Amino acid sequence: MDSKESLLDEIKRLMDELMRESGMEVFGEVHVKIADIEDLALIKGNDIYFSTKVKELPRDVLKYIIAHELAHLIVKRHAFKFWEVVRNMCPDYEKGMNKLSEILRRR
Repeated sequence: MDSKESLLDEIKRLMDELMRESGMEVFGEVHVKIADIEDLALIKGNDIYFSTKVKELPRDVLKYIIAHELAHLIVKRHAFKFWEVVRNMCPDYEKGMNKLSEILRRR
């Protein structure tokens, strides 16, 4: 991905795919933005900000990050219910989560 616009398009496409396949619905409109932030992603209200750094990540890791952020729209804390929501959207989320941990350890 060579630009913020193409990254944004890919994130929105994956987000739509995750929500459609899981049957998840979010109340209100979700706004997705690309920002120069330290974290890979963060959420404020119904706004989800993704760092430009996510363009370097493999697709399965990006799907996990998107599912993680979408789950925060339903459950704010990393409680059992939160991980159920993540699993519902991204059944193989642990693969993406583990791969992300490996990537972050190498940095």
